[in-house]
Amino acid sequence: MKIVRKEAHVIAQKIIADISPAFAKCYNLPEDHKNVAFFSCTNDDVAFIAADDATKKANVTVRHAATFYGGTKGSWSRYGGCVFVIMSGPRVEDVKNGLSYVNDFVENHCELGHFDGIPAFSVYAQCVPRVGTYYRDLLGIPEGSAYAYLLGPSTESNYALDQALKSGDVKLARYWYPPAKINSSGGIVYGSEAACRAAKEAFVGGLHYAFENPLLLQPALSNMEKA
Repeated sequence: MKIVRKEAHVIAQKIIADISPAFAKCYNLPEDHKNVAFFSCTNDDVAFIAADDATKKANVTVRHAATFYGGTKGSWSRYGGCVFVIMSGPRVEDVKNGLSYVNDFVENHCELGHFDGIPAFSVYAQCVPRVGTYYRDLLGIPEGSAYAYLLGPSTESNYALDQALKSGDVKLARYWYPPAKINSSGGIVYGSEAACRAAKEAFVGGLHYAFENPLLLQPALSNMEKA
């Protein structure tokens, strides 16, 4: 049940310094945020967590983040990617730093992957020890909480998400009804770091079980039942 990491990359990024008032109003920028940075990435889920991570390290806020319909294959540009994320900050240096942290996370820290030997079966299961301001404000995750981002193919991930929610003291902050824009499903759970790591492991185990037994109706035994 080894997960092999899949690469993700930022493929387009730009900064606007001293943004025009009309454009600033489109994103309801704070009065002192005159500078914005925006980017696209080869995977939208990676981009969302990278943006949340950047809000913990740079003086930026995420103003908008959305998946493209059709993903990379539906882009109007070879650099269009799968997602559009825009961040704002008081200084040009702030948004530059934000992009720097985004790039570092995407290239070096994301846990997008697939089961060994099954490259077509994508899995995103990552525990983040501390929530940033993006998911704190968007999802109401309490300051200081950890969260686990759990995503996979629709049928398997719905089975696995239930396993994750039963694994310990975690709460569901977001659920993606299937099929999401990239034909996936899953959710974001939050709680202590230990609880979120347990939820991640339960989710991955549930995904693997559902994939290995696509038509079997007998549910998998819980750890308590196995003991």
